[in-house]
This record gives sequence, C-alpha cells and structure tokens, in this order.
Amino acid sequence: MGPLWLCALAVGPGLCLTHVVWARDREREPLGNLLLYLLLGATSVIPAVLLGIPVTLLLRPDGAALRLLLLPVWVLFGVALVEEGSKRMLLFARARTDRHIDEPFDWLVYAVAVALGFATIENLLYVFQHGAGVGILRAFTAVPAHALDGTMMGWRLARAARLTGNAARRERRLSLWEPAAWHAAYDLPLFALEGAGSGGSKLLLLLVWGLVLLSQWRICVARIGAMAREQHHSPPPVLVLDELFHKLRHPPSA
Repeated sequence: MGPLWLCALAVGPGLCLTHVVWARDREREPLGNLLLYLLLGATSVIPAVLLGIPVTLLLRPDGAALRLLLLPVWVLFGVALVEEGSKRMLLFARARTDRHIDEPFDWLVYAVAVALGFATIENLLYVFQHGAGVGILRAFTAVPAHALDGTMMGWRLARAARLTGNAARRERRLSLWEPAAWHAAYDLPLFALEGAGSGGSKLLLLLVWGLVLLSQWRICVARIGAMAREQHHSPPPVLVLDELFHKLRHPPSA
C-alpha cells in the first residue's frame, strides 16, 4: 500500500468520527473553529512527549520483578495522565474564551475534536511504522477510544460550565482524572501482554481490554443520549439503538 493510501487510512477514522459529532450538533460549530481544535489536539502531542519522557525514565519498569508493581503506575502517570493532561491543557486554554461555545453540547464537540486531533497524529506514526493492518485495527479500537476519552472530558466540562464554586471545580478535576483513568484501564492490558506467559493469560488480558472499551462506550452512549434528549439534538448514529430502547422503556403517554 502506497504512502497516500496509508495516510488516508491513518487520518480517515479521526476525521469521520469528528464529522459524526459535529454533524449532530443542533447548531453546528464553524468548520474553521472545529479545524482549530483538531490542530490543537495534534499539537498536544508535543507536550505529551516532552512530559512523558522524564516520567517514563523514572517509572517505566524494566526488570521483571518491578514490572507487576510499577506497570500500572507508569501507565496511569506516564502515559494516560500525560496524554489526557496535554489534551485538556490546550482544549481549556482555547475553549474558556471561545465565544462559539454557547451550549453544553459544544464542549463535547470540541473536546472530541481535540482528542481526535491527538489520535490522528498518533495513528500516522503507528500506521507508517507498522503498516495497513495496524491502521485497520486501530480504526476500530484506539481511535474510537481517544474519542470516548474526549467525550468524557467534554461532558465533565459541560457540567462545570453550568455549575459554580466547589461543584464546578470538582467537575473540572474529573474532566482530567476520569478520562485518564479510563485511558489507563484501556492501555494496561495491552502493555501487560508483553510479559504474559501462556496463551490463556493473553486471552484473559484481551478480554479485559475489550470489556473496558465496551464499558466506556456504553457509559458515553448513555451520557450523550441524555444530553441530546435534554437539548433536543438528534442522536448520532451510534446512539440510534440506545434511543430506540429508551423509547420502548418510556413510551409516550396517551
């Protein structure tokens, strides 16, 4: 597969998911502004790398004896928190003074755009290093996982925008720690695969990894569905079944 096809494979998933969220906004955000947030997300790779290097040197486990103890700590603080913190830093620096953010759903749109800007750069590196097979796999796993992390971040910041005082500060803190915790939960089984011995252990780790991804997706579906109903948005395609089940559980009164 040529370089152009690899580039399309790497960039396409992030752009498609960004479009899904943007297209379902009741008052669509300006495309130029959306592109700016995508670029901010791509730029957030730089502080993530610069912050991640010293943390990795301090915490990444090399010996087998320390691996079991330090691996979760390194994944949380050296990978997940660094990446989510970099995304949130650039998102919040721009969004807090952005006049286009005039309803809660806008926080979600822009947070997902930042997350997918980051995911696209990461995806380009992986696809050009490992090939099309990895690109296809990541299109259905890692890229959507970044979008889910962005969804959680944006949902928390949307709640913070409607609150004041300690309640708003709590939501802002959770806008970092909640996606970071899910990010770490997604990455940990994958990193643990390197030291897994038997095929049974590897299968168990893959099952845990899949369960984490599905659980986070389900939480995000419920949250976006509730926000969409509250603000009279039409649900994105991934929420159509959830919306149908909601109507079946709560039929309109005669």
